[in-house]
Amino acid sequence: MIVKKHLVISIGTKTPSIKMETKMESDLPNRNQEEIFPPKPILFGVLNITSDSFSDGGKYLREDLALAKAKSLIEEGADVIDIGAQSSNIKAEPISEDIEWDRMKEIISELKKEKVAISIDTFRPYVIRKALEADVDYINNIRGFVDPESLDLLKVANNKSTKFVAMFSQDHSIKASEFSDLKPENVVPLALEFFRERTKTFESLGLADRLILDPGMGFFLSPDYKVSFAILSKITEILSEFPNLMVSVTKKSFLGNALGGLPVEDRIVPTAISETYLWSKGVRMIRTHSPKSFLLAMKTWEMSHGVYSPQRGLQGPGPFGTSSYRP
Repeated sequence: MIVKKHLVISIGTKTPSIKMETKMESDLPNRNQEEIFPPKPILFGVLNITSDSFSDGGKYLREDLALAKAKSLIEEGADVIDIGAQSSNIKAEPISEDIEWDRMKEIISELKKEKVAISIDTFRPYVIRKALEADVDYINNIRGFVDPESLDLLKVANNKSTKFVAMFSQDHSIKASEFSDLKPENVVPLALEFFRERTKTFESLGLADRLILDPGMGFFLSPDYKVSFAILSKITEILSEFPNLMVSVTKKSFLGNALGGLPVEDRIVPTAISETYLWSKGVRMIRTHSPKSFLLAMKTWEMSHGVYSPQRGLQGPGPFGTSSYRP
């Protein structure tokens, strides 16, 4: 119901008087059950098998703990497990490509037995080749496949179904940085320019339909939190040209810095709000540490608009035989 207020002016012999009349209008269609929301995004659950990731470094280096974390992410509603064995935060130290692959290969094997969709977060050609040989579902490259070695590997990927996530960052290096030339006013044009160039490159490889683009966030863009928020504020513009987008805001520095220096453990609510905003704008893929937090926020948003969808609620057994929260 919409309330409209009209000004009514009474003209007398002296000074006009002004009073407010309120009209209750109910002739507009009820949008409650007709409200249309975007589909639930594909959720990439973050599994860091690292010693120095900013949020959970060292927690899942043991195979049994990593598999338990993967199971937990799926129970929360993750559609894909995104496995990273080389941290990319600003203080991370590089490990060898052999160690990187050794950390994840058994996890991949076990998850494939359960028919879990797998994404490998790597920028190293050796690990990309191994991941392709293992028939993973996604390869998520923070460098955006800018190096010739990685592109050469993709030239022979036509006979596979693997999709490729190319991320934009301020210098396409192997980790985030405390230094950046990106500013709120130039980050979106530069990201769009990079996306156009990547699209042309993948078209030349016959892989354009398997390209997913990621605008990068946090220190991948700039220590200035306003740069990441510039991406968020223009996400509709980015989506209008590149709808096949994955975004990862999960617990990132820009959220903490913008809100007075929140530590990582206090960024769950800002993360869920940002992810809900991205979903509401039509982002198709979201990479997150907490699928459940996002899904609860999404359901709350829907119900706050009067939309109740039982079929998007709790479902039955997931791949590990336990119930999954899957809107």
